[in-house]
Amino acid sequence: MGQQSHFFVRLLKGLLMRETIERVLKSAKQKGAVFADLRLTQASGTSVLVQDGRADKVATGVSQGAGVRVLVDGAWGFAPTNNPTPEELERCLDDAVNMARAAAPSVTDHGMVAEVEPVEAKVASKFERDPREVPLEERVKNAYELERVAASRDKVVNSLVRYSDSSGSSIIANTYGTYLESSGVRCQVGVRVTASDGTTRQNTGKGRAGRRGYELMEGLDYEEFAGKTADRAVGLLSAQHAPSGKFTVIIDPLICGLLVHEAFGHNSEADAIWTGNSILEGKLGQKVAADCVTITDDPTLPGLNGTYDYDHEGVKAQRNIIVENGVLVGYLHSLETAARLNMKPTGSARAQGHQDVPIVRMSNTAIEPGDCKFEDMLSEVKDGLYLSGGAWGYVFTAAGQFTCNVEQAFRIENGKLTTPYRNVCISGMTLETLSNVIALGDDKRFELGGTCGKDGQAAPVDSGGPHVAIRDVVVGGQGEL
Repeated sequence: MGQQSHFFVRLLKGLLMRETIERVLKSAKQKGAVFADLRLTQASGTSVLVQDGRADKVATGVSQGAGVRVLVDGAWGFAPTNNPTPEELERCLDDAVNMARAAAPSVTDHGMVAEVEPVEAKVASKFERDPREVPLEERVKNAYELERVAASRDKVVNSLVRYSDSSGSSIIANTYGTYLESSGVRCQVGVRVTASDGTTRQNTGKGRAGRRGYELMEGLDYEEFAGKTADRAVGLLSAQHAPSGKFTVIIDPLICGLLVHEAFGHNSEADAIWTGNSILEGKLGQKVAADCVTITDDPTLPGLNGTYDYDHEGVKAQRNIIVENGVLVGYLHSLETAARLNMKPTGSARAQGHQDVPIVRMSNTAIEPGDCKFEDMLSEVKDGLYLSGGAWGYVFTAAGQFTCNVEQAFRIENGKLTTPYRNVCISGMTLETLSNVIALGDDKRFELGGTCGKDGQAAPVDSGGPHVAIRDVVVGGQGEL
């Protein structure tokens, strides 16, 4: 560890860093900033990639740095550094102020921030086993074993396991008086399998991620996690091509999470509202879904991948209800979007790292469950499709259009699952689809932990919900019923 890194650690642990940060923020006000904040981070991580029986990549890394943001003369300025010494922080402040002043004459939509009560706190995520204390040999060995289970099935031609863990600490401070210290760990593991019968290839995958320690990896049932994923890929080789047309469908909790995140959640982020890129603009208090639908975004749920205590503007995390009984009741906000829309911040602003500014992000987004048993839902759908295993999704927020790719489907005939299908895609208009929900299961699960990309930044998120029955869903495929 070099001299600068030793210096950084000492600053993190001592009063010197707080004195330095408070001096920088005081100087920001003296230089004309109506608001300024500073984020300082330190992080480390390990990743293991095992593919086809060999360790393709084992990597470790560390990062450190800080970013200073100011609002001067109605314009924003931001400057980061990878070397957070007192001198560098002062330089970042000067650069940020100069940037804002240079931009101010051409800014027509002046920046603003909502006023919030200052926070002073120290928080740390809870976990059972610190991944940093698990020998690297053990982490690699377990990744090997997980991949071995996936590769053991006949007709599997490629199997890949990715494992990663990370830990970090941060300080967030602003001119309102907030001074927040936080630390935590995360773990993530995923498996992807390709099966082939010589003419057809099918891919399936499964992942788990959480604000948890190594217990996430230790708690896996390898046969359930990797073996069944491989079985699904092999099974899809003999499945029929997907039908095309409009159907009543039942989607599983994973696809429910994909739908609520991609199709709806991005529309509820208030920066999309402010810029006119959301179908939810001007719809507060209006019906946007069926009466049974309630949608929440909750970073306070323990252990999930989108969980946190405070956002990156120092606002306390809270459970946010976006849709209640079909009615739009709120958006997700940063300090700026809350001020622009004359609403309260929701603790939804996050940045990928110290080199990025916080933007509005989802956390753990879900459709809340109902009281319908899956078997009863099947019996009610006499003729339709059961969709399982979401792969990816895309949304055009301004138009309210979405597309979700689904790994597999089954025909529902007289309440029974019959013909299996592959290569399934559903699409439609978001609000129309949510208005066509006819039943909600009682089995809410989060199964989509991972990262969400937006404006060049990645953020840890999760999403889920129950089984959901929806009428008149457009299904695309390569064949006809």
